[in-house]
Amino acid sequence: MPRPRSRVRYNVLSPAPARLAPRAVPVVDHWTAGEMFVSLHVEERRRGLAILCGAEAARSSPLTCHLLASRIHEPDLALRAQIGQLLADYFEVRGREYRYPAEVRRVVAEHIRRFGRAEIVALLELLAAARACLAPLRPEAVRRLFERVPGAAAALTQLAGDRDLALNLRMAAIDAIGQVGFTEAGPMLAGLALRLEGRRAGQMTMLFAPADWPEDQALLPALKETLRLLAEDQ
Repeated sequence: MPRPRSRVRYNVLSPAPARLAPRAVPVVDHWTAGEMFVSLHVEERRRGLAILCGAEAARSSPLTCHLLASRIHEPDLALRAQIGQLLADYFEVRGREYRYPAEVRRVVAEHIRRFGRAEIVALLELLAAARACLAPLRPEAVRRLFERVPGAAAALTQLAGDRDLALNLRMAAIDAIGQVGFTEAGPMLAGLALRLEGRRAGQMTMLFAPADWPEDQALLPALKETLRLLAEDQ
């Protein structure tokens, strides 16, 4: 009598696939990355930044510090926010120590100390975009940068009262004063708030009174909040 066939099927083992040889990661020269970072094409600039800041050692390079500070006017706000955050991270404290050694922080601080009105306005544009959720930037980053700009309090106060500046940037200047804690700007901002409140009260009681700039009245909530923060710091 023939034996019944077994229903168990035995698959013939296929040979193990050959192990792929590890692919060498190309080493990119940081001078080449720097050239990419100042390219006319934003995607190229993003790749250049990723290479420049891909490692802590690379970020400690004087070339990287210089390029980051020089690109604070970056047209693409998302990329500018990344640059601003990277600059601020040089002064981050982890635990009880700074993230980067003193010699690296000195190099970055020296570049930031050269910031003038144009760089301050670029930071205000960034702060305004972050407030509107249009650019990723942590609030403490703005504080760390403005703390190291000589004369930042006077410049921000002047910009807050500059009617030729966009309203959102004037508000950002007022916000920055409160975030950093520039108490020396308090009297100037208090005077501006009093003038605005007085003009608004005069227009309410005297309908024939000349109308004030409507943008200025929109600054009052930001002024009051900043004055409250400055009072807490004193």
